[in-house]
Amino acid sequence: MIEASGLSIAAGGRRILDNITFRLESGGLYGVIGPNGAGKSTLLAAISGVRRFDEGSVRLFGRSVASWTRRALARRLAVLQQEPLPRTAFTVREVVLMGRYPYQNWFGGSDGEGEALVERVLETLGLKEHAGRRLDTLSGGERQRVALAKAMAQDPELLLLDEPTTYLDIGYQIHLLDLVREWQRSGGRTVVAVLHDLNLAAQYCDRLLVLREGRLAAEGPPAAVLTPETIRRVFGVEPVVLPHPASGVPQLLLQPGVARATGRNGGATGGKGGATDTTGQIASQQAEMATQ
Repeated sequence: MIEASGLSIAAGGRRILDNITFRLESGGLYGVIGPNGAGKSTLLAAISGVRRFDEGSVRLFGRSVASWTRRALARRLAVLQQEPLPRTAFTVREVVLMGRYPYQNWFGGSDGEGEALVERVLETLGLKEHAGRRLDTLSGGERQRVALAKAMAQDPELLLLDEPTTYLDIGYQIHLLDLVREWQRSGGRTVVAVLHDLNLAAQYCDRLLVLREGRLAAEGPPAAVLTPETIRRVFGVEPVVLPHPASGVPQLLLQPGVARATGRNGGATGGKGGATDTTGQIASQQAEMATQ
């Protein structure tokens, strides 16, 4: 499904991604986690083909990502961007229908099953009663759900989510990720999601990719990745990791006053009861390029 080999991207005199290699099989829900500025959004942009890379390769569905036309790729891949949809005069239904653009004919006519699919997506995401409302009357969280509905209306095999729970309260975070997981499993689809909440990542993801300073710091199922040692090294905090009482997946409890600054060359510096590791310049969050 997705193969990255030696993927590197440089900007501003430093590498945003540095020799990233991994393979994700179809039919899974994968999480990308890491500190701000680690290159998570840049990785999604490279996978989707909108960000050129300096070295390495990305293959989607057995082909180089560069070999796909945008229209052909849009029939198999959809992206939910980090920022919510802008406040416009378009209605919710009109925006969700835009997800069917890759299937329109040369005269702009819609495909036969598009309308029915859009209605199902609106119903699934609880947006049917808002279908006639304009986006400029919706909250940021409501517009985020509309953006997800638009992506689902594309009916893609692969969905890339860049911090999908941003602007959502905890109830809607769970609701949205429940919907994404059900949608992913019901159609055998593949989802790759950038997530900041490590506890949610552990609950919903089959495997995790951990980025730090543009490098792949760890990869594997949540139980193998979310260990105190890895969290300490990547995020510079001293966590208490406990199994979830219902699911058994690892859950993190943070300890106030024991956060440590992460360094450019790996490890963390200072802090309670820990050794001092090599330090360096903290990566700037501005270097992380959001999917356009």
